[in-house]
Amino acid sequence: MSAISSHQLEILGLGMSMMDSVLMVDAFPEASGVTEIVESAMMGGGPVPTALCAASRLGAKVGIIDRIGLDWVGELIRDDYRDFGVSTCHLKLERGCRSSLGTVLVRKSDGERHVVFRAGDFTPLVEDELPVEALEHCSILHLNGRHWPACIDAARLVREKGGRVSFDGGAHRFDEKFLQLLPLVDILVVASDFAEKLSGSSECDAQLEALAQWDASVVGITDGELGSWFLDAEGNDFHQTAYSVDSVVDTTGCGDVFHGAFLFAANRGDSWKKCASLASAAAAYNASALGGRGHLPTISEVERVLAEY
Repeated sequence: MSAISSHQLEILGLGMSMMDSVLMVDAFPEASGVTEIVESAMMGGGPVPTALCAASRLGAKVGIIDRIGLDWVGELIRDDYRDFGVSTCHLKLERGCRSSLGTVLVRKSDGERHVVFRAGDFTPLVEDELPVEALEHCSILHLNGRHWPACIDAARLVREKGGRVSFDGGAHRFDEKFLQLLPLVDILVVASDFAEKLSGSSECDAQLEALAQWDASVVGITDGELGSWFLDAEGNDFHQTAYSVDSVVDTTGCGDVFHGAFLFAANRGDSWKKCASLASAAAAYNASALGGRGHLPTISEVERVLAEY
């Protein structure tokens, strides 16, 4: 694959890159002892990075903005990005630092998971290190709050040049500091846990109204097999069904793939309903294999899934 120049990147992501060791087991260990691994895989992980890989697989030109350690883990992370066609021209490797490493235990019977995580000790990016020209030329910037507060500066740069900002509010990731960022967000899609904590309500309509207070073009709530709910700036709302696959192997990364596919569709000008439908199909497809990037679909594969509904 030929290199993509910084000015050609359509979707940029600013987030935390990591390497995942994904281990399938019959049951999660509850005490000391020995657990046999049924199946295993090693691949890159992280919400924003996996979203970028999904968007790239579908055909978008994407790039990551991040800093990781200059170690064996960091080299694997960089190589994995390149395998998925994600530009690493704005990925910095810091000498003498460790990259983030996770171990994901996946229960064979239902695809549920337990994550063990070691954070990296690299230096967070600051405003002066942001790739200004790339941000000014991109169509969409995808964030989840990492590299705070530089992500706010990045969002402002993108918005000032007419680009759009996307935010992934992950489960168990709500923090009141994110309220400073949300006025700069155009595509605001969060997990149900995030929406409940932000709104103080367990009612979906109230959660959507709370998310909509910052006048994003579209807000959404994802809730696994229950599907997702959306509300656009014109007041139109809809529910997107979670598509099914014959065999769920692993749900790791499905939400991240949903975001990446949604942004791919938004970047090519699809309606919000089409964005959500394509995203749901891509997420379902990825659940049929082990790992967060175990089965990222091409656009033709997603279209085959959609043709069945």
